[in-house]
Amino acid sequence: MADQTDDAIIREINSELREEQMNKLWKRYGSAIIGVAVAVVVIVAGYQGWKTYSTSVRMSEGEKFHSAELAAESGDSEAALAQLAALGESGKSGYGVLALFQQAAILSAKGDSQSAADIYKTIATDKSNANDISGLALVLGALQEISIGGNHDELAKRLNAANTDDNPWRYSIREILGLVAIETGNKENAAKLFGTLAIDNMAPEGIRDRARKLLAGLGS
Repeated sequence: MADQTDDAIIREINSELREEQMNKLWKRYGSAIIGVAVAVVVIVAGYQGWKTYSTSVRMSEGEKFHSAELAAESGDSEAALAQLAALGESGKSGYGVLALFQQAAILSAKGDSQSAADIYKTIATDKSNANDISGLALVLGALQEISIGGNHDELAKRLNAANTDDNPWRYSIREILGLVAIETGNKENAAKLFGTLAIDNMAPEGIRDRARKLLAGLGS
């Protein structure tokens, strides 16, 4: 009976990993990331803009970003996407990278996870971005790639390359590596990853709690 329950949990997780709508997976496994993600993007983007560029440039690009936000809020996602794409391409302040993040978020909400993943990958591999920004893009992009059943080996390779003790997103990366292991049927590796996270007092509480629940589902 326990094995049947465990298998049901694993099937449920795998099912949700494949669902087009990322919201369910995000709410269940990534809720602790959301507030931090938004804060990091805004703080780092704002700081980079303040540090490097003039007030006039920041104000101009801030207005463009606000205009795109208004278009999105009014339901005109196509106009918002066009404005954000233009700002992401030409932006000279932190609003440029912020526009790319928002563009990816809108595409994801529209169900275009592949395009969203591509944008996140662009941000993550842009060496001009701060480590916090690149790491965040890697995490968000990885979640998109899992949802569309991308190349798990290639994804795991990129995640492992960033899985270092000095990476501020290391715990989220390790959690996602565990989800990739579940998706590929490698329960032993998943149990090892979640087991380590579950007892790591330095890991965020939300990640530790999810790790314990996933371990229980794996029968570990």
